[in-house]
Amino acid sequence: MDAAWIWFVLRVGLGLLGILAVVGGHAAGPCPSDAPLQTFLPRDGVGYLLVGVWQHWDACWYSTIAAYGYEQGTGSTNMFPLFPVLIASAAGVKGNIALAGLVVSAVAFIVALTGLHQLVARDVDPDVARRTVLFLAIFPGALWYFAPYTESVFLAAAVWAILAARRRRWEIVLVAGAAAALARPPGVLLVLPLAWELLMQLRAEAQAGSLRLRVGHLGAAVAVAAPLVAYGAFVAWTALAVGTPYFEANAAWGGHRVAMPWDRFADAYAYAITHAAPTQILNIGAWCLFAVLTLAALRLLPFAYVLFAAPQLVLTMTQDTVWPLMSTMRYLGVLFPCFAVLAIAGRQRRIATGWTVLSLLLLGWFAMQWFEGRMVG
Repeated sequence: MDAAWIWFVLRVGLGLLGILAVVGGHAAGPCPSDAPLQTFLPRDGVGYLLVGVWQHWDACWYSTIAAYGYEQGTGSTNMFPLFPVLIASAAGVKGNIALAGLVVSAVAFIVALTGLHQLVARDVDPDVARRTVLFLAIFPGALWYFAPYTESVFLAAAVWAILAARRRRWEIVLVAGAAAALARPPGVLLVLPLAWELLMQLRAEAQAGSLRLRVGHLGAAVAVAAPLVAYGAFVAWTALAVGTPYFEANAAWGGHRVAMPWDRFADAYAYAITHAAPTQILNIGAWCLFAVLTLAALRLLPFAYVLFAAPQLVLTMTQDTVWPLMSTMRYLGVLFPCFAVLAIAGRQRRIATGWTVLSLLLLGWFAMQWFEGRMVG
């Protein structure tokens, strides 16, 4: 299934929901009213219908950084730099930043789906690859692939890094791995699947009797370390150049202390009851499902897939955020190995149909909540 066509159909569908929210008078205005980027955000007319209605929450932060850079004391260094840099480059001038964010997300999403299809087709088969792409694209957490958020860029970089590693194209791994780490903090965890693939290459060479230390091995090691180096470079830059270290900004956003998973479940359930927040129940159910899918990946997929998904799954359930399980659906949406397992199960038509219908319904519901200015996921 063509990645661009999937993006187009979903973009039209979600865009229509945005228009309905505006026409019905339920849509929230773009970004806080005192935000400096209000001078160039489209707040009415066609621009608001198609572009402005997508500017909420973290999208406002990325747009602000793209327009004005990182500013000391604002907490902006909690946001990683690749996405706003791409936005600023695509926009050229501040007036185009809101539209540029959507364009960058769209291009990155198509690139991500293209690489994902190639990866799963290589390791499983083309039919499973097509379903993997579809299941990921219609997941409720896929909403953030269509908003000006960094998830599309991160997914594209991570998928192509792992695909290149499995093809032993370490020069591509170097670029894609560093890009993933500059897109989102969990990008640093790519060192695990990348190191595993290098280890498998060395093991194969040893078994074939051809293992000799070469310059290529050194280059591969540098490529494996690229996510860690890029992550460390950004953290150091925030402290030295901006004056607000990343970890300080991260703590100010809610502490992000380590928590026990059972406490997270209990807090999420209590929050759902006391705040009438059904998304928390969805978060609990989705996390449990993805944990099962990750375990199934141990048997069904190459181990590098598991090394990509499992650490992020654990991180999602052990961080004490502003409120319980905040943004869980968003974070689960990038765990492509779980969708590959679902796609394998989707060889049974009833499973494929059921997942498709349920995902689309929840994606539509998430989108309407988003357009009304509510934090979902």
